[in-house]
Amino acid sequence: MRFFVFLLSLSLLFISIKGYCQDELPPEWLFDEDEDIQMWQGANQLEVPELDDVKDQKGETRSILRLVSTGGDPYIFPDGNWQGFIPDIIPFDGGEYDTIYVGVRTNVSSTWQVYYITEEDGVYAEAQRQNFQVNASDDFQELEFVMERGGWQERTITGFRLDPGNVAGVES
Repeated sequence: MRFFVFLLSLSLLFISIKGYCQDELPPEWLFDEDEDIQMWQGANQLEVPELDDVKDQKGETRSILRLVSTGGDPYIFPDGNWQGFIPDIIPFDGGEYDTIYVGVRTNVSSTWQVYYITEEDGVYAEAQRQNFQVNASDDFQELEFVMERGGWQERTITGFRLDPGNVAGVES
C-alpha cells in the first residue's frame, strides 16, 4: 500500500500532498512559491488565502497557506472546483494513496473534512467524505488519517475539497 500525504499547517495552514510512487505522483503543495496559492480555488466562507512563512516552536521556518474561516461551512478546492481537478492534477488510485498526513497548527478545535469525487461517482456527496478532529495547538501537529469512508480505497480519485473546520474564526 502506498501513502498519499496531505500536510496542512493551519493559522497557518500548510498543505502539502505527497505520494510515494514510481509512476505518477498525486498532487503536492508546499506553498513555497507564489503560484502554489493560485491553484487553490472556489473558496467558501474563507478570507482570501495568503502564503506565509512562520516558525514552529523549534524555530524552524515553514511555508504555509493561511486560511481564516468566516462562517460555519468553509471549504476550498485544490486546483479544481465542483467538477474535479482542472487541469494540472492527474486522477490517482485511492487504493495506492489512501493515507492523508496533516501537519497543522490552528487556534480552534473543530472537525475538518475531506470531500472527494471519483471516476465512478463524479458528484460530491456526504457518503464520500472523511471527517477528522483537529485540536487547537500552539505548535504544528503531525496527524495521519486513513481514508476509509465511501469507497476511497476502491476508486480513482478525480477531485477533492478541504473543509478546514466547521465554525467561524478558525485560523489555520
